[in-house]
Amino acid sequence: MRVRLLAAALLCSATICGLLAASTQADPRPSPRCNGAKELCGRPFNRVVLAGAHNAMSALDLGWKLPNQTAAIPDQLRSGIRALLVDTHYGRLQPDGTVVTDDDGTKTEGQRGLYLCHVACQLGASPLVPVLRSIRKFLRQNPNNVLTIVNEDYITPADFAAAMKQSGLADYAFRGPPGPHWPILHQMIATHQQVLVLAEHDAGSVPWYHLAYEGILQETPYTFENPERLIDPANWAASCRPNRGGTNGSLFLLNHWSPSTPPAVPDPAASAAVNAEQVLVGRARECRRLRGIRPTIIAADQIGYGGLVAAVDELNGVSR
Repeated sequence: MRVRLLAAALLCSATICGLLAASTQADPRPSPRCNGAKELCGRPFNRVVLAGAHNAMSALDLGWKLPNQTAAIPDQLRSGIRALLVDTHYGRLQPDGTVVTDDDGTKTEGQRGLYLCHVACQLGASPLVPVLRSIRKFLRQNPNNVLTIVNEDYITPADFAAAMKQSGLADYAFRGPPGPHWPILHQMIATHQQVLVLAEHDAGSVPWYHLAYEGILQETPYTFENPERLIDPANWAASCRPNRGGTNGSLFLLNHWSPSTPPAVPDPAASAAVNAEQVLVGRARECRRLRGIRPTIIAADQIGYGGLVAAVDELNGVSR
């Protein structure tokens, strides 16, 4: 009996040793990638650079006039964009299918609704909820990603929050304190808080909606006389001076588009020059040197031309 017990104990010990040995072997499953790179999973949010689209909703593919982008938001996200700068307005749908801006509520013809527009909805308008729903769909299909939405808001916080809830995107909103100590990307993903939502004008009392330039986000100027002001390194220092948000805030928006009024038809050559990888990397590093803070968002027009995503990868020190 004692021999059998001793043999059983030895067998049990051998089994445990085998399990322990197996546990030290490499996990055959692939390492998680956060925003496309496993190196980013353990970094605090404010130490990760995001590729951003300025006026992301204004797209040539959607038939907008004076478009800032070529492709619509779903395609932007698939291409690597992780920060969306958008404008929200009230608009009224007209009998001919066009939308007119009605932020002040004085117009009467047509049903009033929530739209993404740039300045005037007559130039282009997308209903807000379906676009937010498309962002939610992207996150459901690509869960290991963290995004930022900066809303130039001309609608009330309550209406924007209702649209976020209706679309389902509110379920992914970041609900923690907005800095200065940010969680790492993996934590934001694991807790399904992958979308930081910022308002330019009024965030109201919505708990996950925050005023961008009240101690969270600082930025560079956003108007430039001509493309050469961004292409020429001699102009980078002046382009890095503080603008909205002063020098407060743990997040830093690098505005990178020129000229301030886009052409009716995108100019691929000019956009490729402004968005060249070496230009973006060089200017970002100069701004970091002068401002003492790394860019969190590099926002560009016509993100399909040039090397925005490649520049962001270089600044993050990752390869895909």
